Amino acid sequence: MCALVATFAVVAAADPLISVTAIGVPTGENLIVNPSFERGAGEWPDAWSWTSNQPTGVVRVWSDRALTGKRSAGVLNTTSAGSGYWLQKIPVQANTVYLLTARALIDDGKVLVRALGQDAAGASVGFDKRAYDQRRASHPLVPGFWKREWVQEMTRDEWAPVDLIFDTSVDRAPDSVVIHLGSYFTEGKCWFDDTYLGPGALTLAYAVSQAPLSRVRVLDAAGAVLADSGPLPAGTVEYEGNVAGLPLVGFHCVESAAPDGAVTRQWYPSAPEGEQ
Repeated sequence: MCALVATFAVVAAADPLISVTAIGVPTGENLIVNPSFERGAGEWPDAWSWTSNQPTGVVRVWSDRALTGKRSAGVLNTTSAGSGYWLQKIPVQANTVYLLTARALIDDGKVLVRALGQDAAGASVGFDKRAYDQRRASHPLVPGFWKREWVQEMTRDEWAPVDLIFDTSVDRAPDSVVIHLGSYFTEGKCWFDDTYLGPGALTLAYAVSQAPLSRVRVLDAAGAVLADSGPLPAGTVEYEGNVAGLPLVGFHCVESAAPDGAVTRQWYPSAPEGEQ
């Protein structure tokens, strides 16, 4: 199962467009119990609990609408003043980087994937990490002649991954994390399936376009070359590739060279100190 963490783009006059997509890839044991919500009885999937600040305005549903299998965990939010979340508490190790991912189907609204650190007594410690996603256009009102890139911030793919990376190397390392999957203060409907918490790696998928190219490379923060297109044929204006097996935490750069020697760089997730 692959997961999209973030996408960034840089556009400048006469410069190429560089987009970088980080895909979180599970690489080990899934620590979540009943991660696809298949097991359960009555109205409850096994191992999951529920909380809402508006019990009548934000309700849960153990749904038969699923990405895989027959079940998912759904949320129906009828008030922008309310939020509601499926919860599971999971033990974690200190000094460890984790990947948390869930596939989300959104029919309007905003979803939250959250990892809240707790100590053995249940007090919040360490961190409160969050990732959000939303659907801004839930009906086909976009003109048919609009290009996909014009509306990429308005729509999203069905059952798209929502990912979160967190590190337990903190002053007060938590004994466990409480994961939250739900609707965040926006009216709408959403469903979650195929959740994962455990070790992971990154695949960086990148695309360079809209300007003449002579070479494209991927570098780490130390300058080591992770991928190299080699010299590109004259007239090349588009190039794409990917690099797999990267650590979840670190800085990586896609570097595009023009025929005149001009270099454009895009860093993921951001430029390290001293870089642009």
